[in-house]
Amino acid sequence: MVSSEGITRGRRGGRVASALLGSLAVAAALSFGPALGAQPADESPGVVCVIVSGLGGMPEYEENFLSWAEKTEQLCTRLGATVYRRDARQVEREAILSLFSELSPGPMYEMWLFLIGHGNFDGERFKFNIKGPDLTDADLSDFLGAVRAERVNLVAATSASGALLTTLEGEGRVVVTATRNQHERQPPLFFSFFVEAAGSPEADSNKDGRVSLLEAFLFSRQQVAEWYEKQGRIQTEHAVLSERGGRRLEAGKEEEEPNLTSGAGWLSAAAFISRPPERAYRTLEAQELGRQRTRLERAIEDLKFRKGEMQQQDYFQQLEKLLVQLAETNEQIERLEQQP
Repeated sequence: MVSSEGITRGRRGGRVASALLGSLAVAAALSFGPALGAQPADESPGVVCVIVSGLGGMPEYEENFLSWAEKTEQLCTRLGATVYRRDARQVEREAILSLFSELSPGPMYEMWLFLIGHGNFDGERFKFNIKGPDLTDADLSDFLGAVRAERVNLVAATSASGALLTTLEGEGRVVVTATRNQHERQPPLFFSFFVEAAGSPEADSNKDGRVSLLEAFLFSRQQVAEWYEKQGRIQTEHAVLSERGGRRLEAGKEEEEPNLTSGAGWLSAAAFISRPPERAYRTLEAQELGRQRTRLERAIEDLKFRKGEMQQQDYFQQLEKLLVQLAETNEQIERLEQQP
């Protein structure tokens, strides 16, 4: 999603706007259309996904958060899950807690909770920024402790989310945080790669035809590190996966954990977010252009997070350049995919 502000301020705003409307439609159809496989509903009985997107603070941040929430909803729907999505710009804490109370009695096989937005730590509590009073780590702990589910998976795609680890770790529970502690306060890109993992054959490390939570985590963390290295920037986010009450996967400690490839003994290896597409594109050329499009979309997401650090003119010049490249790439993909 692209703000009207970013389009209209560009020197070629009209052309970008018209091209972008078509390119985004193509991107959505190709990236999250029928080619993106998932477990049928009868393979995931009683699966519930709760998706909460929080305040952005800046329009560019909100665009990223809403885009990721929409993609997550599509992934969960294709898993055959029952999906509850809440936009916390519009609903307040009491409404979210009411949903938690409604869902807690279950019973269900698997509960997924996704938090997408800003988080902060005030020295005592983690807070997820929403309209009105924030959602706290205590609220999350109460819900996850009460919900009747055989498996519980939390993915906290927020800044400072590492502060949740000690509070929310528990038996039969997988907790993924985009940062390793409360001190990593920059908006993380981790979840951008996480939703990409669901449709990436590269993320399917054991080649069993589907992508697990463990595989998505490992893929996303590696891609984040490579992204920062390519950009020549200091990495400001380090994701962590915790399960079985405190068994953690942290950067640089993989040698201490066996069976990461096979997934043997890992709860997160038995929680699946999708299957990779069998045939995402009709030609190798379109497939390579699809990878290029993903890189451009991520560059736009990253640029939005850095807007506050840049001169306004520089920001819009870079945004315009990326939008034009994205529109042209999507037009090329559309032509290739429509050829007989």
